[in-house]
Amino acid sequence: NEIGELCDTINYMAGELQSTEDMKNDFISSVSHELRTPLTAIRGWGETAKMSIGTDEELVARGLDVVLSEADRLSGLVEDLLDFSRMQSGRMMVNNVQPIDVSHLLCMVADMYTELAVKQGIELSYTPPVQSSIVMADSDRLKQVFINVIDNAVKYTEKGGLVLVAQTREEEGCVRIVVKDTGVGIPAEDVEHVKEKFFKSNKTVRGSGIGLAVADEIIKQHHGLLFIESIEGVGTTVTIVLPLYEEPEETPPPEEIVEP
Repeated sequence: NEIGELCDTINYMAGELQSTEDMKNDFISSVSHELRTPLTAIRGWGETAKMSIGTDEELVARGLDVVLSEADRLSGLVEDLLDFSRMQSGRMMVNNVQPIDVSHLLCMVADMYTELAVKQGIELSYTPPVQSSIVMADSDRLKQVFINVIDNAVKYTEKGGLVLVAQTREEEGCVRIVVKDTGVGIPAEDVEHVKEKFFKSNKTVRGSGIGLAVADEIIKQHHGLLFIESIEGVGTTVTIVLPLYEEPEETPPPEEIVEP
């Protein structure tokens, strides 16, 4: 029986290793495709713009707009890969941690995606909280998390859908940020894996598939939690919980002792 259990364990480990290898290969293939697409657009429109100089200035301007847009997209993909590399090697760190108003940061990111949502026929609704919530955080890293989560919500929501962004304070000394969409959702068997490295549930939508893994690591480094709930065909809810910052109590100066 012990030998049989050992064999079962070895077989299970072999299966898990093969599964990880398959996911890694899919990940490399997906990232290669994502990198190739903007490079192809940059080269194609660059050549078109070059040939149109002096003959069609409108086409030149249009080509340059596409080149700049795709360059930004390419830069974002490279940054994702660099962050993923740092996370894998244990070198991803949060820096410049200080008290920040998470409400202001969340509102800023929601505003960034309002126009994109309108263009895609999606309603993005952000409800400002009654009171501000101060957390100890690296502002740039926390902003990166909000961008990843809201970008996913908009990206996976079809025309006519809704993305809700809300924030509440909890009695336990935490702030809760919720991003809820009415998008395509995630299959039940994939929900528990979407934060894992190399895993990408929906391979038909743009993106490297590592945004949630990086976001989860950043939130952990802020001593918080990131939860994902989803129903395929109904939508996805991402919840982020962060501890509130408590100002240290001021220690009164010692009383002077007056000698008689």
